[in-house]
Amino acid sequence: MLTEQGAMTSHTTMSGAATARSERTFHVFAASLMLACTLGGFRFFILHGKGLDGDEITGQILPLVVIHGLSLFGWVVLFLVQSLLIMRKNRALHTVLGKLGAVFAALIVVLGTVTSLLSVHFNPTIYEPFGGAGPFLWTLLGEMVTFGGLVAAGVYYRRRAEIHRPMMLLATIVITSGGLARMPYLSDLGVQAPLYVHGPTLLFATLILLVRWGLTRNVSRWYAAGYGVLVLAALLSVAVGTSAGWLQITKLIVP
Repeated sequence: MLTEQGAMTSHTTMSGAATARSERTFHVFAASLMLACTLGGFRFFILHGKGLDGDEITGQILPLVVIHGLSLFGWVVLFLVQSLLIMRKNRALHTVLGKLGAVFAALIVVLGTVTSLLSVHFNPTIYEPFGGAGPFLWTLLGEMVTFGGLVAAGVYYRRRAEIHRPMMLLATIVITSGGLARMPYLSDLGVQAPLYVHGPTLLFATLILLVRWGLTRNVSRWYAAGYGVLVLAALLSVAVGTSAGWLQITKLIVP
């Protein structure tokens, strides 16, 4: 009996270790895929210093737009580095970078908010394919709130990996929305009413969910809960962003 119990314990331990390895592999894969989508989506910006489909970047705030873009790119790179550190079991450096990442996330929220407000003010016409500058401003600001909230949850539960990891993953998916909406084929979905850029983001988040299940054979309830937040944010974007009250407020910003 003791031998059987020992064998069962050993099997459980091996199974748990295999699941942990699959989990780490999954996060590295997801981070790499998001980096590839960011590079592919912002290819005009990276290679030619241009905006969507090669359009000129808003001249009045060009330095701010560049800094904002680099900060988002930096976050995706940081997420990949953090995932690799966990795979290599370097938790000490992961923790140090995590503290810096929390500050970095706060800066991203501030930069993103300011850039969004100034962008729709100085160049509202570029948002016409996305339902107009007024409605899309809510989408942009909502993304910053959602990103900040998910990161805050991830930081708060940093000692509970089952919560920390999906929150940080979902936060990164949120700010990858710009790259996803600019990817070939997905760009057509990104301009489809009523979801616009939320469409590619939700589709990508669903793909990530399926990939995780394929590697680990389980579904994280915390990822599912966070995914629900993304869906709610998308629905609010449609409802609030097109409301008469919000459009009246945006008249103070959009010329």
